[in-house]
This record gives sequence, structure tokens and C-alpha cells, in this order.
Amino acid sequence: MDNEYLIRLIYEYNPQLAGHPLAVPEFRRDLYAEIQPWLPKKQAIAIVGLRRTGKTTLMRQLMEETGREKKALFFSFDEEVTQKKEVLVFILDYAVNTLGAATIFLDEIHYVADWEGTLKRYYDQKNLKFIVSGSESLEISKAKATLAGRLVTFPLNPLTFREYLAMKGRIIEPAGAALDDFAATNRLYLTCITEKEYFEHEFLEYLYKGAFPELVNEEDSTVIRKYIHDLVVKKIIYQDIPAIFDVRRRDILHEMFRYTCETSSNLFDIQNLSRIFSVHYETVTSYLFYLRIAFLVRVAESYTGSPAKRARKNKKLYVIHPSIACAVLGYDRTQLIDTVLGRYVETLFAGDYFWRDAKKREVDVVRERGGTLIPIEVKYQSRISPSDAGNILAFMDARHLPTGIIITRNMMEKTAASGKEILYIPAWLALLAQNL
Repeated sequence: MDNEYLIRLIYEYNPQLAGHPLAVPEFRRDLYAEIQPWLPKKQAIAIVGLRRTGKTTLMRQLMEETGREKKALFFSFDEEVTQKKEVLVFILDYAVNTLGAATIFLDEIHYVADWEGTLKRYYDQKNLKFIVSGSESLEISKAKATLAGRLVTFPLNPLTFREYLAMKGRIIEPAGAALDDFAATNRLYLTCITEKEYFEHEFLEYLYKGAFPELVNEEDSTVIRKYIHDLVVKKIIYQDIPAIFDVRRRDILHEMFRYTCETSSNLFDIQNLSRIFSVHYETVTSYLFYLRIAFLVRVAESYTGSPAKRARKNKKLYVIHPSIACAVLGYDRTQLIDTVLGRYVETLFAGDYFWRDAKKREVDVVRERGGTLIPIEVKYQSRISPSDAGNILAFMDARHLPTGIIITRNMMEKTAASGKEILYIPAWLALLAQNL
């Protein structure tokens, strides 16, 4: 590649080299504060996550801070022509030998073959600080073996509801509450109660478009759907994943993801998916793995005391955020009726586990915290009856748990049943608290 072109790119990515300010947004993702203490440390930092969630912006913001104390340089490998090992070596040599950079930010690094080996050499020999990003978690995971003890990884998830509101200028205090601490959650509720309709409305807007910073203030449904489907989903399925794996049937990969969007929060079985898509069992297993490591889907296991039993039981499959499902399925806001919303509200609360027993009683989400379990059932509906607590009470009895949580549409209440506490919390409020 022409070195002059690479030098031009370096200066385009780094206006500060020509004495111009580095323009970055004032809003900072919550992850910024988590990474900040690691900036003075020697360890390399990796930021991984879904496309368009703000990795590049976050790196720019970190670079602005780092650059106050020492020289920093940014380069992106998003262009296909730059995705070569020799380009990476040239960038590093130019940064060190010509510009005297001490901290180097490398965006979309996973596109470059053997990037981890190259960085290890410069890390050890040149005493450089690296901050890298990638959309594919597997490549970063592979790097951990090569860069053992040298790399700390931070996932950048889709926007939280709090972050979404903050980008619209609404900072909510207090900062959060444990969902099973009803007194703390109720205090948060009382600070918001006079604007309850506003939060209910914004909750639905968040569900529809809230995963991505660039869409927070976008109102046009057509623009929202096209942005998510074309710039996120299609790029990942037809470009990012095939760049790493041998995907022979990209159409099947796309259809499998569309199926996940349609059935998010449902149980799935590999054999059944194999029949639906008329492909081999191993193909389904591989494609689901690719979708998971590309941050498009997540899988939850049935909670049991035995990992071996968990592996044998059916699992739940979720799209990573409801807004992606809405875009892929072509929904506009009027189509988000209660029967559709239920599964996507559950998606927002999904964790590593759910519970289902031999009688097919099910609790949507089971979270572990400090040696105890927090069961969460989602009932996003206009009317809640005592029978809606039946499954969660069964799980609480089986596990001797004192408190369970039911996520509702608008009910805020604490009740006692069979000597146990059931906390009913509106979905929008639960997302504002969300400290478990």
C-alpha cells in the first residue's frame, strides 16, 4: 500500500497533529468511567461490542483525556484496504518513530490478521499503551492468550434506558436502586411519579430505537429501520462474520437471525431449528455461535444446581435488543401491541438464567447476586391477577427465597403471599433502577 495514503489517513484521523481541536461529544457512556482508572496503567484495553453502539466515540473521548498528558494517536481499520498486517506495522512505526506517540488507539483491530502478536511485540519492546476496539468478541478472546496479563477487556453494550434518557437531556437521580429493595425503588418512583406518562412513552421509544446513540433523537420510523437493518445487521451478517468464519449460507444466517427476532424469549431446540432451516445440526450450532459472538443474540440456560443438567435442557434465545427485532421485522410503532411487547420487554431483562420445571412452570429471569437468587417474572399487561404470581412463588418455595419481582406495565406495589414478598414494579422504573 502507498505509504503517503496511510500518512494522509493518520492526519485525517488525528486533527490534533495539525493543531486543531479533537471534537468529541460531551455525553459519555457509563463505560467511560469504568475504563478511566485503567488509562494510567500499563495494560492494554480492549473495547468490544455491537456495531454503532459508540465504540469509536468512546475511544475518541478517552484519547482526548489521554492526550492531555502524553501524545496519543488514533487509527481505524474499517477500510478494507487498510486491513493488513503490514499496514498495522507501518502505523505503529510511524506513530512511535516519527510522532513520538506513547498511547495508540486502534479501532476495528479485529480485521487485521495476527494483530495480537504484533501488538505484543510493540507492547513489550516499545513500552506503548494500547486501546483497541473490535466488533467481534472471539477475536479479542483469542488475543487474551497471546496478550495474557497485558489486556483487559470491556464490553460496550447497547444504550441503557438511563443512558438513552441522558442523551435526551434527562438525568435521573438517584442513580439507581436494587430491584429487590422496594423502599429504595419506591423512592426513585416518587421522584418520577409526576412525569409517569413521559417515562412510559420514552420507555416504548427506547424499546423501538434505543440501542443506538445516533437514533436517540430520530423520529422517522423508516430511517430508524433502515439504519439498524442496513448499517448494523446486514453489515455484521454479510461482512463482519464472513470476514472471520467460512459462512457458506449467508442467507440462512440472516434467516436464523430473523427467526430469533420473531421468537425472542422463546425456548429453542437445535434439532428443531435444523428442521426449520433444512440444514445440518452442526450448521445451526455454528451459526448461533457466530450470532452470539457478534453480539446479535444471547442465550439463557435453565437454572439448575448442576451445569451438566443445564447443558441438556432447552435454552432461551433472545435478540440482543428489541429495537433490532423491530427493524428486522419491519415494525412501525403502531404494531407494538401488548402481545408483541411482552416478549421484547422480557428481552430487556434477560440474563444468564431462567427457570422451568417438569410441570412447565416457568420464571422468565433468574439472576444471581451475592450468593442468593433474584427471580424476575415479566407480566407486561394492563391487568395483573394473583394467579400471575403462581410460577414465581413455586420457584421461591423450591429455593427458599424471600423475595420475587414481577415486572408490570404500570402496577407499583408490594404484597405478601405465603409468607413471601412479591414486588410489582413497572418496566420503565425497573430499567431506571436495574441495580441487581
